[in-house]
Amino acid sequence: MGTKSIESENVVRGRRINFLGYCFTKDNVRMRKNMKKNFARKVKRIKSRKRNREIRASYWGWCKWGDCKNLWRTITNNDMSFADKGIKQSGRTKDGKKFFDVKETRLMDILNAPITVVDFETNVKTKQGEGRYCVLFEQNGQRSKFITNCYNLKDVLDQAREAENNGQKIFPVENVIVKRRSLGDGKSAYYFEE
Repeated sequence: MGTKSIESENVVRGRRINFLGYCFTKDNVRMRKNMKKNFARKVKRIKSRKRNREIRASYWGWCKWGDCKNLWRTITNNDMSFADKGIKQSGRTKDGKKFFDVKETRLMDILNAPITVVDFETNVKTKQGEGRYCVLFEQNGQRSKFITNCYNLKDVLDQAREAENNGQKIFPVENVIVKRRSLGDGKSAYYFEE
């Protein structure tokens, strides 16, 4: 009988396996008791801020790969992430514009299909130029965005924003259909179906 079968048999029976500084059970991975004690002792004993930071960094590696969030918080009086401290991403770019963290879809791919326009951001700078609008929409339960410089679409969106600023609830707008009109010479204009 190999060592693997003995180890897996021990886990099935509920016994812990000590390996690489952790105690493994069927449900979780915990740090060994001696390592926990050493960690707590070192953090409490060392007064140098630089050395304390180094020790925390080394034990952070152990804590993050095991189920040790509570241990980390207890010993260091510190949360493991920004989210645990109540700090979340603002959803804005460095120039203060809204950032929609969803996949981008080409406008051609959503023509003649109903979408729900959720929100938009004006004057977005892209590789193609400035002054474009980024529109967040939902289709079949999936959120996505498209970027446009079409005057017709931008005009309708501006009117909707102005109405919202005057106290009228506009967004989200459901069952919006984007249409395309050919202008000749390979150019086209897009518009919202009325």
